[in-house]
Amino acid sequence: MLALGQTTESGFLRKVPGLTFGADGTIVVGFDMMTGHRGLFAGGDAIAGERSVTIAVGHGKRAARNIDAWLRGARYQASPKAPVVSFEMLRPPVYSDADPSPQRMHEAVKRIAGFDEVVSGLDAAAARYEAQRCLSCGNCFECDNCFAACPETAIVRLGPTHGYRVDMDLCTGCAVCVEQCPCHAMEMVAEVGGPISLASTSRAEGAVR
Repeated sequence: MLALGQTTESGFLRKVPGLTFGADGTIVVGFDMMTGHRGLFAGGDAIAGERSVTIAVGHGKRAARNIDAWLRGARYQASPKAPVVSFEMLRPPVYSDADPSPQRMHEAVKRIAGFDEVVSGLDAAAARYEAQRCLSCGNCFECDNCFAACPETAIVRLGPTHGYRVDMDLCTGCAVCVEQCPCHAMEMVAEVGGPISLASTSRAEGAVR
């Protein structure tokens, strides 16, 4: 579906039972992106709201989740958002220094002389480098620090891109793994039914991701 910020031609949908339209011809949808016709979803320029490629991509992502749930006879429930991890909660000494890639920028007088890009942008190699500068705040990037630091071998690798799992039968709650995590992807939480604190995570259910 195009997201060009233009008026949507929805006349060909007028005969679809259950659909309702706004004054500007856009299709009315619920929070789950479903129209009044069960099983028919809409987004992007076809519905009311901001009209940009970014918004349309977000609509597509939300619709996909709701379509999947609807096909399974369920209702999509968004996962709770993880707490915000501030810079003070990170352990920067673990990271290497990496200066940002320089980008050429036109002087003000040249910006009004034509339609050239004001900022030169990045080539593929520089863009990849910039992405690698991310500190991954609150999100595990599988550095293996927790795995190597645990004295009880309670941290279990789940394989590439799947993170780790804390074996609670071996964990003693020493918090070494949490202290060694550079991006604060782990937290200490109280054990249910007891005063001892055990290593757990705030980023995923039962696993560090």
